Amino acid sequence: MELRQLCAPADPGFRLGLDGTARFVHEGYTVSVQVRRATPEDALNYHEYEYDPDEVVMAGAVTLEGTDVGTAWAVANERDAHDMREALERVLREAVDDLRRTVSRLSDRVEETDRKCRAQQP
Repeated sequence: MELRQLCAPADPGFRLGLDGTARFVHEGYTVSVQVRRATPEDALNYHEYEYDPDEVVMAGAVTLEGTDVGTAWAVANERDAHDMREALERVLREAVDDLRRTVSRLSDRVEETDRKCRAQQP
């Protein structure tokens, strides 16, 4: 997967801002990514093995009209560049997939509501 980061120098990796954030374009959508150090509680929530102080939690969100409509997360070892890139790719892919599922569910609900309203009209 080619990483297309917004507002960053062109290099083979990716760079986070001082606040641990970055923005990427994936399949035409802007995905905001936040990376933070994992906590022992994260180890319990995200996987069932021992806490590793080198792990980070990477969360991504696609926001449309001020609402997060696609989200995803992954855990990666910050000392392993390959693991970090795989986690980022997974977050980008899954956030856009979640967006599509959300939009599809909303579209189905709108159609259903529209059918019910039409059926009630004389």
